[in-house]
Amino acid sequence: MSKAIELVRELVPSRNTTPLLPEWERLLGALPDQLARKVSAGVRYLSGKGVTPLTVTEADLLGYCDAIVNDRMRRNAESAADNFIWAWNRAAVASPDWPQVAIPREDKRDRYTYPIEFFPASFGADVEAYIGRLTQGILFDDDDEDIDLGPLRPVRPTTAQSRRRQLRAAASCLVHGAVPVSEIKSIATLVEIQNTKRILHFMMQRNGGPTSGGVAQMGTFLTKVALHWVKVDAEHHAKLRRLSARVAVQSSGMTAKNRQRLRPFDDETTVVELVCLPDTIRKKVDRDKRPPRLKARHAQMAAAIAILLVVPLRRTNLAAIDLNRHLVSNRNGVYLVIPEHETKNRSSIDFQIPSFALEVVKWYIREYRPYLLQGESTALFPGQGGQPKSPHTLALQIKQTVREFLGLEFNIHLFRHTAGKIFLDLNPGSYEVVRQLLSHKSINTTTSAYSGAETRKAGLLYAQVLAGLRASNVPAGKASRRLA
Repeated sequence: MSKAIELVRELVPSRNTTPLLPEWERLLGALPDQLARKVSAGVRYLSGKGVTPLTVTEADLLGYCDAIVNDRMRRNAESAADNFIWAWNRAAVASPDWPQVAIPREDKRDRYTYPIEFFPASFGADVEAYIGRLTQGILFDDDDEDIDLGPLRPVRPTTAQSRRRQLRAAASCLVHGAVPVSEIKSIATLVEIQNTKRILHFMMQRNGGPTSGGVAQMGTFLTKVALHWVKVDAEHHAKLRRLSARVAVQSSGMTAKNRQRLRPFDDETTVVELVCLPDTIRKKVDRDKRPPRLKARHAQMAAAIAILLVVPLRRTNLAAIDLNRHLVSNRNGVYLVIPEHETKNRSSIDFQIPSFALEVVKWYIREYRPYLLQGESTALFPGQGGQPKSPHTLALQIKQTVREFLGLEFNIHLFRHTAGKIFLDLNPGSYEVVRQLLSHKSINTTTSAYSGAETRKAGLLYAQVLAGLRASNVPAGKASRRLA
């Protein structure tokens, strides 16, 4: 079939063997293996057209996508083109040397929120006033008699951004619920009983009918806003609390998705592979004959994973590690010290880095970090302009590295869950150690999250007890009883 069509027009071969231009070959080598595979066919296509990394344009890339759809004999051509677009854009994020030419990609998410400008100006002004109060706090508020205004301390920028997004989403739900946009003049409109019902009902419909974590969070948030900002009366607030309770998610502990991702670590071999991953990456880098600049990204990942294994940090704190401020040396060793105002739960971090992890970090700093610098920087993981690498980018690269070396779907937050599981598997019931390791303020947080992770190990230990009792107390043979 394809041979016949080739007599009429040129086809893009299903397996492209066009030689790579040296410039593309160098850049591909700096990408994670899986990402390199996803873009390699497109890069060969560009090489065949004589397009280099310095001359590539959006038109060239869209031309390749059109060729996939129109001139390539394969199933799901549109999906293949979309996968290439995703991989190309992700490569531009993962590697600063990759051509920074983004391809427009159709957003397949079901978006329902409107921009803040879509609503009356009075609503936008009320939202910004509320966010201003959150970011300011009320510790020094002049109104001493009103003690129910909200948080005493200013919230973090990420929290303020989430609250702004929730208010915009709630207002958008009302519009979809047949409330004229002109009537949404302030936050007070959102917390009217009937309107709150509309908001929660619309979100549940989008979710397929039942409640969810997002619906429950919206219910709780609107209830708090009504009390602290709108200042509804006690009866109104009680009704909102009942609504919020009806959509609450009754759950505790680790999510099913995280439990599924941790299941491979029931195998001790997988645990050892993860624990030794920094050394595995280092050995690969040392054997690699390419120039150091092309190996520096893998070295950086080895250092980041080494730190995560011994100090289960959140991604924001990991990305922000500063050589001068956060790494403290004395005659006992090197400590990672992060003050409480820089952590999510305002609990300080003060860990001595073990020698096996410290050796990997020092190796990365000494031999490969200089190749990642763009100007002066004290960031352990420098990004563009000498600033710390963004938490999102660092987390994505770590996830890709774990997948490349271990074949596991493993996000950065799972390092925290894995630390708890590994320790509790070896020391069942030792929740206080895990609480301190993960900087949980309450032991209830630790027990609710990890009691489920211990179930398999507890079952195995109990089975061993039963096996021991059976081995030492084998009953003498007796005639079986017949049922009456």
